[in-house]
Amino acid sequence: MATIFGVLTTIAAFYPLLMLDNPLGKVMASFAGIVIFALIFSLIESKFILPAHLASVRLNQAPRNWLAVGWSRVQAVAQRSLIWTREALLRPVLTVALRHRYAALMVFLAAGLYGMSFISLGKIKMVFFPDVPGQIITVSVEMDARAPFQLTRANMERVQQIGEALGEELRAENGLDASPIRTMFLSLESASYAQLWAELTPVADRENLPTLVIMNAWRDRTGQPEGATEVQFVATEDWGGGFQINLLGKDTAQLKEASQYLNEFLTEIDGVHSVRESMAPGKPQLAIRVKPEARHLGFDPETLANQIGNAFGGAAADRIRRGNDEVRVLVQNTNTARDTYDDLLDSRIRSKNGEWIPLGSVAEIDSGYVPETIYREDGKLVNTVAASLDRSVISANDLAWAVNYYFVPEMPQYWPDVALEMAGEVEEFGAIQDGMKRALLLATVLIFVLMAVPLKSYWQPIVILAIIPFGWVGAAIGHMIMGLDLSILSFFGMLALSGVVINDSIVLVTRYNQAIRDGRSVKDAVIDAATGRYRAIFLTTATTVIGLTPLMMETSEQAQYLIPAAVSLAFGELFSTVLMLVFVPVLIVVSEDVKVVFRKLLFVGETGMADRDQRPL
Repeated sequence: MATIFGVLTTIAAFYPLLMLDNPLGKVMASFAGIVIFALIFSLIESKFILPAHLASVRLNQAPRNWLAVGWSRVQAVAQRSLIWTREALLRPVLTVALRHRYAALMVFLAAGLYGMSFISLGKIKMVFFPDVPGQIITVSVEMDARAPFQLTRANMERVQQIGEALGEELRAENGLDASPIRTMFLSLESASYAQLWAELTPVADRENLPTLVIMNAWRDRTGQPEGATEVQFVATEDWGGGFQINLLGKDTAQLKEASQYLNEFLTEIDGVHSVRESMAPGKPQLAIRVKPEARHLGFDPETLANQIGNAFGGAAADRIRRGNDEVRVLVQNTNTARDTYDDLLDSRIRSKNGEWIPLGSVAEIDSGYVPETIYREDGKLVNTVAASLDRSVISANDLAWAVNYYFVPEMPQYWPDVALEMAGEVEEFGAIQDGMKRALLLATVLIFVLMAVPLKSYWQPIVILAIIPFGWVGAAIGHMIMGLDLSILSFFGMLALSGVVINDSIVLVTRYNQAIRDGRSVKDAVIDAATGRYRAIFLTTATTVIGLTPLMMETSEQAQYLIPAAVSLAFGELFSTVLMLVFVPVLIVVSEDVKVVFRKLLFVGETGMADRDQRPL
């Protein structure tokens, strides 16, 4: 019963992830689905296949060869070591902890709060998705629209030369056989935009040179090329679009001014670079407006638009059908009459009276640079301000907090008609966080119900659930030790950790209940349960940690997606082993104290009732 419901509670922990409906939730759902399938299969295997294997094992057979003799001696040493640690360490510690159970309870609570303080103080950063550097560094350069093609090409060649020189310098400094920057590929997409891709050598060939170190050094040496409006170095994938902020407003002047100050605010923060905005001027534009004195001649914006559009873009004069195709016949000025700015100024517009009037007499023409794309939301202009982050210095959540704490309070005073909304990674993290909160609430209810069935109690499931947050604190401390950030990938390991903690706790509490039914006192029953299940709990922790250690030490790119979950599970189990063997017994005895007090309060005045219901501690 305990093992069956232990597996069911782990399934219940992952089941709510199947109901997350955002894009990343689908990824989490596929992960949870595989875990649930594996748990169901392992449960079937343990109940129907494992017994058949165990039935063929001869436990009392003497070793037949030297290898078996040697292995039996190793087993004997391990067995004696487990017995010694149980009797010499666990039992005395447990006896003292139960004798001073309220002091022990305060110690565990203080340790848990101390661990949580690392998160609140920023010692352990929380990110939506960890930086997983690959073997490709992408350099994107956007030039001023007025910049000539030759300048764009010269800038990109300079960026390439800096990369080649940096690679040779790093090779010499680190004693490598070859430059860490293996090859480069340059793409000049237009006169104002170019990209460069640099492929690095495998991580195993440059263990002391992480991708981000190479990228940051390259970016610092490049600086801001002449005529460039945006320079971006990327070595990791920006999940959810990266760090983005939307500024919304109907007043264009206020929106531009607020965007300028936000850009300056972000640029001054350490770890923030490549600040850019969607409304940055990028394309040249001619604005043609009708002069007031020309309106009496019948000219209006629509008339100007139609006539100029027909002259320079062409007007459809006829449509001819050829077989199944329809061919449009366009009439337009010759190329030599419509390819320069002077051609536009010298063009003539026909009035309603049929007179041909110079365009300059009826319209004002202004030139300027405007954004390539204009976004609107609910009738308001939207300017998206984005930035690249060095996540070893600052996370997206920390930067969002800084914007909300320092920048947003000043907005009503200077730009009352401008609103600020978090977008990109922060918005995506908020959406997935809301879904995860609902999933955790549902999982907690399901786990409580499933534990209440085999334990036949309502308070014992609460005791077991109470230690899960402490296990998560241990997982967070493990991230700090390993130099990792808490992320959505860490959450998978925490869910698996919850399942392991619940399974071991159910077995321990089941052993305690059996000892109570055998007539043992509460204290003796708790000690018997903890020492009796010590070997199973210790071996579960040892095998899990040993099995995950090679993964946590792996340096390949693919492993980086799994390491946060492995760290959560391994360090969380190490911390939870102490919780299960000491903290759970303390909680059980404290809860028995509380039950005795409630019985005395509820049954006061009823002769003998309180005395009959008490168990000796």
